[in-house]
Amino acid sequence: MHFDALTLAAVAAELNTTIRGGRVQQILRPDAHSLGMEIYAERQRHYLLLSAHPQASRIHLSEQKLRRGMEKETPLLLLLKKYVRGAILDAIELPIAYERLLALRFDHPEHGPTMLLVEPMGRLSNLILLGAGGRILDVLKRVAPGENAQRVLLPKRVYAYPPAQNKMPPLDDGNPDYCIRLAELLAAGGRLWRALVDGVEGISPTLAREIAWRVTGEANGDAEPGQVVALAATLQELWQLPQTGEWMPGLALDEEEGVNGFAAYELHFVDDFLPVENISAAIARFYGEAERDAAGSTDAYAGMRNGVATLIRQAEERVRRQLDALAADEPEPGDPAQLRTQAEWLLALSSQVQPGQRELVVPLGEEKLVIRLSANETPVQQAERMFDRAAKLERAALFIPKRRALLETDLLYLDQLQSDLALAQNQPEIASVREGLREAGYLRQHPGRQLKVAPDRSKPLRYLSAEGFAILVGRNARQNEIVTFDEAGPDDLWLHVRDAPGSHVVIRCGGQPVREETAQAAAQLAAYYSRQRDERGVAVAMTRRRFVTRAPGGRPGLVHMRNEETLLVEGVLPGLAEG
Repeated sequence: MHFDALTLAAVAAELNTTIRGGRVQQILRPDAHSLGMEIYAERQRHYLLLSAHPQASRIHLSEQKLRRGMEKETPLLLLLKKYVRGAILDAIELPIAYERLLALRFDHPEHGPTMLLVEPMGRLSNLILLGAGGRILDVLKRVAPGENAQRVLLPKRVYAYPPAQNKMPPLDDGNPDYCIRLAELLAAGGRLWRALVDGVEGISPTLAREIAWRVTGEANGDAEPGQVVALAATLQELWQLPQTGEWMPGLALDEEEGVNGFAAYELHFVDDFLPVENISAAIARFYGEAERDAAGSTDAYAGMRNGVATLIRQAEERVRRQLDALAADEPEPGDPAQLRTQAEWLLALSSQVQPGQRELVVPLGEEKLVIRLSANETPVQQAERMFDRAAKLERAALFIPKRRALLETDLLYLDQLQSDLALAQNQPEIASVREGLREAGYLRQHPGRQLKVAPDRSKPLRYLSAEGFAILVGRNARQNEIVTFDEAGPDDLWLHVRDAPGSHVVIRCGGQPVREETAQAAAQLAAYYSRQRDERGVAVAMTRRRFVTRAPGGRPGLVHMRNEETLLVEGVLPGLAEG
């Protein structure tokens, strides 16, 4: 993945709004390539990671407290503890336009100003501490004469910026040659993204492919002379983000690899783009997935599985936000019929209300109706407000409970998908979970793009009890539908773990008596193929299939049951033959 200049600009914008003006409280080394800082700003602790890893260079905030991974204190770390710990982070700057270079300026109450430069440039990445006059105090990766013909990076040397590249700027700065140079770039032909990387400053392969998609409709589209206007407009749109602040950070998701990239702007050329709350979250999540993969996961589909898990979490957050909004819209309790009666009497007797009167008493035979009067409204205005409130209560009584029930059903379905994902054994089964999200409306589909999804041809598991009854086990929402509503008869026994998502299990007994060991084995299967796997004392419900009905909302595999009994079993596989 490419930590490019536009991403760095988004990081700088985020840091300026969160930690600028904060005090550095702690500095440590999470690993040999990185530094971590704890910064107290806006009455909150923030954790800043600065990495010069050759394959994972980056800078971002971390939601988790950074841990010391290296006990040895290097000269750079000792100097940082002296000059930066206890200092105020005065400024966060991008010294060179379109370059991957970030400057953190500190002011220490005793030692004065220093500057830490972050160069997230792949294998050339570095962290450099400067003192007065731009002189290097120390550097994470020292570069001696002869190692790099362009720059020497050693203590006591004056820092030199990275050498300028002979490329055109992405933004039109008013130079009359701008469009001419764009035309020359396009006239050379070839892949547009490659021409952009080679010829325009600050363009990474990721950004270049996104620009190519926006100009040609394909990430690998060719450069053509007639694209000058479209290319110029696209470059302006993206490179004006640092000025407008209209960032759209998110994760790139691939059908097979899961989370396979991030960006500070929307990516259209990837399978799916998942917006997240800020650029730091996108970077941290991407590198967190990459590091877990590098650590050698035993799950051959870990990348794809993690990507779908991220999508499910995002969908759950969306549903919970909708539930919160629904609760905020719900009016205070009240009786709409009583409100209407009060409003009608207030309107009818409005001429009798005297200035300063606090209540209106209406005799109704043996009873009386007392209407409290508003000091800030006329009787007519108050009556109109009461009519409006009665109407709102009536609408809310019709809409809100139904909407809440649907959203709560969606949460149950997403919980089931999480369980399905954990039980998925191959790529088609993981893809089936993702497709379930799409069918439920939680995945965005690019207009005009038909996403190819490998069909899930997996079938429910089949076991044979000692007395000869077939036992069917569905391992995801699709299979649960098949087991319960396609293959099971009304008098078959149906089992499911209580109060948790899991498999639908059916004993094909056709109403015949079933031995206790068969029911126990089926219950163990229901417990094993659920979140209660390997636990003891798992409660499993059992009833006749005729007492199982689909839950309102139409989500696959969600059901209601009645007339059930409860079995307590261990969540382990029973000794049954498959058949």
